[in-house]
Amino acid sequence: MPAITPSSPVTALYGVSDLRAKLLDKLGIITVDDLVRHYPRGYENRGQTKKVCELFPGETASCILEISSPLKSTRIISKKGKAKTVQKVTAHDETGSVIITFFNQDFLKTTLVTGRKFRFYGSISGSFLSPQMLSPSYEPYYEGAILDNLVPIYPLTAGITCKMLSKLVKQALDIYLGIESLPEKIIKRYELLNLYDSLCAIHFPKDEKTLLAARKRLSFEELLDFQLKLRSLRSRSRNDKAIKFFLPNMEEFYNSLEYTLTNAQKKAVDEIIYDMTNSSHIDESSGFTEPMRRLIQGDVGSGKTVIAAAAVYICAKNNCQASLMVPTEILAEQHYASLLPLMEKHRIVTALLTGSTKASEKKRILEALSNGDIDFIIGTHALIEDNVIFKRPGLAVTDEQHRFGVKQREKLSGKNAVSADGKVTVPHMLVMSATPIPRTLALILYGDLDISIIDELPPGRQKVDTFAVGESMRERIYKFIRKLVSEGRQCYIVCPLAENMDEDLSEESYQNKLKSAAEYCEKLKSEVFPELNIDFIHGKMKPAEKDRIMKTFAAGKTDILVSTTVIEVGVNVPNAALMVIENAERFGLSQLHQLRGRVGRGTHKSYCILMSPLIKGKIADGTSTAEKRFKIMCDNDSGFKIAEFDLEMRGPGDFFGRRQHGELSFKIADLAADIQLVEETKKLADLIVKAKKERI
Repeated sequence: MPAITPSSPVTALYGVSDLRAKLLDKLGIITVDDLVRHYPRGYENRGQTKKVCELFPGETASCILEISSPLKSTRIISKKGKAKTVQKVTAHDETGSVIITFFNQDFLKTTLVTGRKFRFYGSISGSFLSPQMLSPSYEPYYEGAILDNLVPIYPLTAGITCKMLSKLVKQALDIYLGIESLPEKIIKRYELLNLYDSLCAIHFPKDEKTLLAARKRLSFEELLDFQLKLRSLRSRSRNDKAIKFFLPNMEEFYNSLEYTLTNAQKKAVDEIIYDMTNSSHIDESSGFTEPMRRLIQGDVGSGKTVIAAAAVYICAKNNCQASLMVPTEILAEQHYASLLPLMEKHRIVTALLTGSTKASEKKRILEALSNGDIDFIIGTHALIEDNVIFKRPGLAVTDEQHRFGVKQREKLSGKNAVSADGKVTVPHMLVMSATPIPRTLALILYGDLDISIIDELPPGRQKVDTFAVGESMRERIYKFIRKLVSEGRQCYIVCPLAENMDEDLSEESYQNKLKSAAEYCEKLKSEVFPELNIDFIHGKMKPAEKDRIMKTFAAGKTDILVSTTVIEVGVNVPNAALMVIENAERFGLSQLHQLRGRVGRGTHKSYCILMSPLIKGKIADGTSTAEKRFKIMCDNDSGFKIAEFDLEMRGPGDFFGRRQHGELSFKIADLAADIQLVEETKKLADLIVKAKKERI
């Protein structure tokens, strides 16, 4: 039997059947190395146990308790008619008793037996005199039992448990004895742990010190790999050739606009002109240039689209074709509607291609595109399909760039053209992002791109007044919503969860009473605003359904749209004048700012209200991390300033949110918390690339 290696399929491990392998595949675990690199998302400190008399409601604690009485199970019917069972058991120590509740776990009657002892770990509710625990973790406890103090908590999928993953990881770790993925001199120079010790400590830490050392080593390795890949991308693009454009009459373009560009916009256009008309690194007489690879980074509403339009104008006047790829159909349709009149002024033939385009229309568009009869095409991922062929591609633009990965971006810009002399050229590439990132961090993250920053808003852009309030203000907020709607305005209400307790709600969410879009929408319809048109939207819906709901809202037919953060990047609704964010303490600063950017896009005075049960008065002015974030939001409207604060505060998951996209997705590194490692690996990557070139 061949020896198991890191590249062996996970089925090589004992206990992994084909069925279990399919479940692990959902977590991205295919090989043994995928398994050991599936790092814990956190740890439960179960080693510091407390007596019952020391428990306080609201805290998370660990207790060693003896089961006092047989477990009782009760069957209940939910609002949706689904049956569920609730299990209750009482456990005690010498100082008091705790009532423990579970859901749908009838099998526990043979486990939690009277007289047995367990170590329970979970959130404490109830009161000081009558504490309760809801669905705690539990482990059998007996004299001499060796239980882990820090217990890893992994990202999971249905059918896979933390205990299961821990057993598999323990089995796999011995394979890494003697294996190293970094050169010895780098390990010594940066005082890093070896690979085996790092993997052992990250999964089963003995204490916080070894955990931090393991995290440093594994983050360093991941960031170095990222930096080297960025340089490889940059190197490949520098070897490509693009058509060198001549400079058309830009005054003709500027005069066709209904407004004057800001200085920041003009500067970005000038940088694009230089990129596409300059013959850097290539013979001046060849007619080719190094392809533009530029990121336009600007705050919400800073006017990035018109900069893209200027690039399209230059491309079309050079008899080349341009494309604009966006993440959703409704955003593609919105760009098409806003850009078509401008393009028609300059006789630039423009088309729209999405997944919903009818087959006959799609066939016509594809033929016209391949014949060169279409100058500019706007669309979704449909643009990177193999049957989309350009006759003379000159420019590829991606909007909301963080929604696309490097591979998608490269696929769009990799649609090659062959010139008359047989030389292959690639289109110039422009990517746009409305997620403000501090410049120093952006320079590191987008190492394969040049960067233009739009740091001023166009005249007339509405300032959104922001307030942070607690539950005591809820009725006043409802009155304010009713008033705005009566004036013809619309409102967004954002919730942290998609669905309610009867579906996927975790017990923690249940305890904290987090609002879900589906459940809260029903409450608003039936109890609060029965006279208004209210709908909800969340990421679990099918794309066609989401587009339908957003189109209805954009058309003004929906008064209130209850949503998750799926609308963080979305359609432009100038009539929406109020953004209410429920459980605002659950969102990071940058995410709050992105959500606020959905309003204030028209001529109407607009508002953003941050609602949180943590706020006891009218306006947040406390010292907690959440209240500090609220104050920053209320006092600042610049996305770049907020991004700087966000980076300084380094709240868990705040800077990029829990959802990271494309090239910003890391297994263990945290770009905000690990800024020093980011800098160190950047310098090291430069040295490695330089040394490699010198050897060549």
